[in-house]
Amino acid sequence: MGYTVEIIFGKEEVLKYQQGIPLSDYENLINKKKYEFDTLAERNAFYKGLGETVGWTEFEVIKEHYSKPTVEDETTFDYWDFIVKYYPGYDHCEDWDVRKVLMELDKELLGKAFENFFTTIYPDNTI
Repeated sequence: MGYTVEIIFGKEEVLKYQQGIPLSDYENLINKKKYEFDTLAERNAFYKGLGETVGWTEFEVIKEHYSKPTVEDETTFDYWDFIVKYYPGYDHCEDWDVRKVLMELDKELLGKAFENFFTTIYPDNTI
């Protein structure tokens, strides 16, 4: 799900592409890149950064595709990805025997990750 873009870099290669001249295999390998973004904001920030650093005449977006999330994407929740994102360093927080306490540890880590997530989304405004 998200945005997929394909970009050609290099003034000469961009001109060739605009004139309909095919790029060589080497030019395709070196000058054509594919990127994936989860959100429109990420994609736009990437474009803005390219424009500021590379220059608008030195790259050309040749393909752009947006894929809508599927029902499976919306309903599948990988709690380990959630834990890693919102509770980094979880694996160094305590000594534990994985075989004996895995379920309890999962619940504890998921709880802490949810606390950090909600603190990020709804920060406490008290001083």
